Amino acid sequence: MKRYLLCVLGLAAMIMTAGCGKKDEGGNAATDQQGKLTIAVIPKSTANEFWETVQAGAMTAAEELGVDVKWEGTVTETEIAEQNKIIENMVNLGVDGMALAPLNKRAMEKQVRNAVNAGIPVVVFDSAVEGDAHSSFVATDNHKGGALGAEHMIELLGDNGGKVMVMRFVQGTGSTEARAAGFMETAEAAGIDIVADPYPDTGTIEGAKTVAVNTFEGFIEDGELELDGVFACNLVASLGVASALDDLRKSGVDVDVKFVGFDTSKKLVDELQAGTIDALVAQNPRRMGYLAVQTIVKVVRGEPVPDVVDTGVKLVTREKLENDPEIRKLVGLE
Repeated sequence: MKRYLLCVLGLAAMIMTAGCGKKDEGGNAATDQQGKLTIAVIPKSTANEFWETVQAGAMTAAEELGVDVKWEGTVTETEIAEQNKIIENMVNLGVDGMALAPLNKRAMEKQVRNAVNAGIPVVVFDSAVEGDAHSSFVATDNHKGGALGAEHMIELLGDNGGKVMVMRFVQGTGSTEARAAGFMETAEAAGIDIVADPYPDTGTIEGAKTVAVNTFEGFIEDGELELDGVFACNLVASLGVASALDDLRKSGVDVDVKFVGFDTSKKLVDELQAGTIDALVAQNPRRMGYLAVQTIVKVVRGEPVPDVVDTGVKLVTREKLENDPEIRKLVGLE
């Protein structure tokens, strides 16, 4: 009987041990009951098509690599305090690694450093963060993307230059600040006059639309919008500007501007095909999500990774939509 009891107790201990996650050298119990790595992926938002596509890429990589992903983000791209809480929660859970799209390049530096100091390596994606605590940066070359938009705007406006408005995004967001800089530097060097570059009041489409409408009103004379071009720095800004321009046309204002947006969605592609948008600078969000997870898994497994992983950027025009299968696939038409 005593021997039987000892066997039962030993078996129970083995089961309890098997049910515990493995710990890394820093003591983090992050693996699940099957011994899989657990990776936190924290986007800037969970509320638009861009981040949904990023998530799809992240989950594809997780499945291929045999890891679990904890996907959690804020609703809008202005909730810095809430993103801080999410990061802290993931650290307390003891995940094996973290892929983070920081809402603010300065404000998130401390959180990244804290995670790394807790033994959790961090890969930053989409938007830059200050400091050097993170292992790699997976992103579009955002300055190049802004410059691509400017080069096309220069082509559209010709040698006479013109007056152009730049619709920024939330102040302090590394990706959109780099796009605005790339656009403005390139455009101004070609003689284009940047007459306004406002930030939206909120990180929503309505917030961007409201500021765009208010800015446009200052350039309406005799029923005509006295602007030659508009560049918008991301999906939210592009949708807000598109809606603002549509409303001006419906109200009877003569709108004859060249509009280059950044990012793609069904509505933006529809407007590009209809001719109300002249071009879109397209990232590859699915590839970004995939590479963010792939890179952090390599870091956790002790494999070398580059300091920067460029996920690509392309200019999309109506002609390319009609003739380039790769572009059609990138924007979801194939």
